[in-house]
Amino acid sequence: MSMYLWCEDSRSGYRFWQSILREIHPEINVETKESNSGLRKAVCAIVPDGNEYYIVMDKAMDNPDVLRETKRLADAAKGKDNIHIMRLHSFEFALLSFDLLEQWVFAAVDALKDQRQELLKARALFVEKMSSTIGEAAGLDAFKATFDDVGNKNSEQIAAKLLYGITRNTGFETDKSRLGACFVNNCCEWEARQSDDICGLDDHRINAHDKARLLVERSVLKEAFEGAGL
Repeated sequence: MSMYLWCEDSRSGYRFWQSILREIHPEINVETKESNSGLRKAVCAIVPDGNEYYIVMDKAMDNPDVLRETKRLADAAKGKDNIHIMRLHSFEFALLSFDLLEQWVFAAVDALKDQRQELLKARALFVEKMSSTIGEAAGLDAFKATFDDVGNKNSEQIAAKLLYGITRNTGFETDKSRLGACFVNNCCEWEARQSDDICGLDDHRINAHDKARLLVERSVLKEAFEGAGL
């Protein structure tokens, strides 16, 4: 029997899943299907072949394209016992929800942290509202009503903007094209590191395995993994 995790991400998100699963579930093969429609088509083709498939399904419900593909993917998986759905807003939101994010990215005394207080407040509010029991749609409305510097962006775009703004110019810098090396590598293997670059892990460096474990245990990934049977 083989085990697979399939995602639609093909750049930083794909690398994120590769890095996390390599450390905590090395028995699972991570593959990208390049797009939501590609992921759906691959799920449609799954048969009872003795393998197990873990499908990362984005659930940014305010994005009509994602919502449409999410419903189609759920229908494609229905009745197939070897498919396990991992429901997650986005990998960016997973990192925003990580409760040690601020402590990892910034040193205790850090000029960047001081400059990014508004972003850090917005991140805390965004995670709180999007995780609210009132639901994602109402939570997003509540966030926008309180923090008006987002224009007409949907929740996926907001998550990506906040994560990039908080991590910019650090070893954790993450956008759609690249995943911050310091999220997934042993400390300190950031090739572009300068002598004056410091972070919250400088005094307590940890390895890639412990980083992956903590990223799962202390973020929304924990519930997503458990919901998929991992």
